[in-house]
Amino acid sequence: MTVNRLAAVIAASALVPAAAASAASAGNPHAQTQPSASVTTLVSGPTPIKPSAIPVAPTADGPALNAGTAIAATPAGDCGACIQTCWGATTRSGPSDWSGSVFIYQHLYWCGNGIRVTYGSAWQSYSQNGSYRLDSTYGPWWSGGCIGCASLRASGYILWNWSPPLISIPQSGTSHLDTTMYAYGVLAY
Repeated sequence: MTVNRLAAVIAASALVPAAAASAASAGNPHAQTQPSASVTTLVSGPTPIKPSAIPVAPTADGPALNAGTAIAATPAGDCGACIQTCWGATTRSGPSDWSGSVFIYQHLYWCGNGIRVTYGSAWQSYSQNGSYRLDSTYGPWWSGGCIGCASLRASGYILWNWSPPLISIPQSGTSHLDTTMYAYGVLAY
């Protein structure tokens, strides 16, 4: 081998570990050894709806919460002649990555007069695919606020397992979902 070829082989062999290191630091998804973190997002809404258009919760997905009355107007009080508005929204929480996903969804409907929540409804649904398996579901329940308060919060959570095909160590996790509905049509999650 000539000196130039030897120098080229040495230079090329030095680049191979550097290229492998940059591929690993670029986030090769198959080198993932932990489940992804749960992320809470707004799926849809808040969208104004008529009180008569508020759907009935499906009983197959578990218990639903209902509180208050969904009517078009509220009696005069400390807000004057308040006009009640109703909204619908869906939020979700859970991990999602190359190996699959598992989610808890909260389907929320509420009415308010700008000062007070006058009606609230919440139910949950779930999805799973890939290496994530849904184990247990809890909720929904009212965890804050009230009918007649400025806000109302629904809560729930799921327990899940993650067993990706390339890693033989199963791991478990929890995804919480707390959604606060405000009397003026805004959500916090």
